[in-house]
Amino acid sequence: MSAGRDQETAVPVMETSAALASAGERLVGEAVAALDRRPHAYQLASSPQERRECVRHLFELVIQCVRDGHVEPIIEAAQQIAAARYTAGFDIGETQAAFNALEEVLWRQLADIVTGDQQIDALARINAIIGAGKDALACTYVALASQRGSAPDERAATPGAAGGAGGSTGSGGTGSGGRAAGVQTDVQGQVGVITLDDQRKRNALSARMVNGVIAALESLQAERVRAVVLRAAAGLRVWSAGHDIDELPRGRRDPLAYNDPLEQLLRAIRTFPAPVVAMVHGSVWGGAFDLVLSCDLIVADETATFAITPVNLGLPYNTTGLLHFLGRLPMNLIKEMFFTAAPLDARKAREWMVVNHLVESADLEEYTLGLAETMASKSPMAITVIKEQLRVLTDYQPVAAQVYERIQGLRREAYDSSDYLEGLRAFAERRQPVFRGI
Repeated sequence: MSAGRDQETAVPVMETSAALASAGERLVGEAVAALDRRPHAYQLASSPQERRECVRHLFELVIQCVRDGHVEPIIEAAQQIAAARYTAGFDIGETQAAFNALEEVLWRQLADIVTGDQQIDALARINAIIGAGKDALACTYVALASQRGSAPDERAATPGAAGGAGGSTGSGGTGSGGRAAGVQTDVQGQVGVITLDDQRKRNALSARMVNGVIAALESLQAERVRAVVLRAAAGLRVWSAGHDIDELPRGRRDPLAYNDPLEQLLRAIRTFPAPVVAMVHGSVWGGAFDLVLSCDLIVADETATFAITPVNLGLPYNTTGLLHFLGRLPMNLIKEMFFTAAPLDARKAREWMVVNHLVESADLEEYTLGLAETMASKSPMAITVIKEQLRVLTDYQPVAAQVYERIQGLRREAYDSSDYLEGLRAFAERRQPVFRGI
């Protein structure tokens, strides 16, 4: 960046940090009030005073990052918070909600005091800072949980609650299984079953839920199951709403980076040493479609629909994700689905061979488990090596360094754009976005 450009941006940055700092107590109070008004899927583990101190601390970090021009302070603090929450046995949902509440308040404040291009720059800067903090919070928590094989169950850690964190059932039998982070795990003979069960958020793939699925896969691998069924809970009309939009970074950071929790889950599914079968009842949206395609087989009923929706948000899909689609679907179908975001119904999904089998709803569970049991009865060593060979042959395509860098440059322009921010705002406000191509 040139010295001239530094001089052009220095004044707005200082004005932004000063304006926010001068309204600090009011903004902290509004954020705390917004946090307390939110419907919580988790138990609040802190007192009102502790929540206020947490929000104030996050606010001060945001001001410091705006003033200093880098995000390291909030990243370091978020990592420390995640480690402390994990060690204490609590979920990070409350802290994530504090980030979101503070972000909303800061957006409103900046919309009132800054106009024009400076407003876009200021909003992008705030989004990048808070997004970096949320990313660090989620990634640290997921990494800690992955090292230990499971995520702590906040309800079990709350005083007065009985028991510990849930895990999968022992080998054999059909026990009730483990449950954590909206994810249930069960073992039926040599088949593991992972169930997404967060009706309130329509099984959105938050870091919390994704961590639960990864932990379930690790648990099932340790129990040496020979096949896995991934499904939504019975009665849900949405299999999954896709990537949790609230957890996407707000500009200036790759929204689908290599260490994104969902990207980690896709790799875990694709490298799992046994077949993973997606059992689909209901609609599959966005990143959840990538998740389903990353499974080895798909069995669906007539209620199933599939849509890939990044263009609704102005989100540039990553190259790895596109490669997943290229490995499964014809190019013309990929282009139509990505360019229109239109859903593909169950019948068309069968015609295009998106799904392996289309069955009646009443038969879906029995048919899918029967298919999984058939695969579980075959040689596990042969299946493991065949699956790995197919993954290597389809996942790795040589790309020249300059071509990859050009693609990443184009993607960066897209997620740094005002269109991406507009897409996220429109989603939050439940309206159609107005994209300007800038």
